[in-house]
This record gives sequence, C-alpha cells and structure tokens, in this order.
Amino acid sequence: MNLQKLKKKNFALCLDAGEYQGVSLFALKMYEYIPDPVSEAQGFLRIIDEEEEPYYYDAKAFVKIKSASNGFLIPFLKTKFPKKKQAVTKNGRR
Repeated sequence: MNLQKLKKKNFALCLDAGEYQGVSLFALKMYEYIPDPVSEAQGFLRIIDEEEEPYYYDAKAFVKIKSASNGFLIPFLKTKFPKKKQAVTKNGRR
C-alpha cells in the first residue's frame, strides 16, 4: 500500500489492550479507526480490530497518529504530574 493511500486513513496506536490483549487488540500496535464525533465525545474510538471489524474501545487506551509527508508522527503525551505532597507530622510541622 502506498503512502498516499495511508494518508487518507486514520490510525491510532494502542497503548493498553487490557482485557482484549491477544484476542482483539495488541498493545503497541497501530490500528485504523473510523472518525465518529459522537462516540469520541463519550470517550470511545471506533477501532478496526484484529477481527477486522469496527468496535468501540476506550479512547484512553489509544493515541491518535498524524500522517506526515514522510511517514507518521506520534504526538508526545502531554501529562501533568501531580505535585508531591509533603508529609505532615502530628504537631503540624513538615
């Protein structure tokens, strides 16, 4: 399949296959998805899985991949780590 045909499709990288690992999904594998704004607003992606059927999976388990002129770009996850809480003793001192 040439790059032009791949650019027209939408892909997502599976980060966590969960209970579907080895059955319908594999972690760290790229899957085609069908854009569906209604389901995406509810937190789901319509993924074409290993059985080659579209099925709704938790969107948190995937990262959408953008196509570029020379291949694909996987965006870095922007996560904010919580600040470390300091231990407080019984008398209120740190």
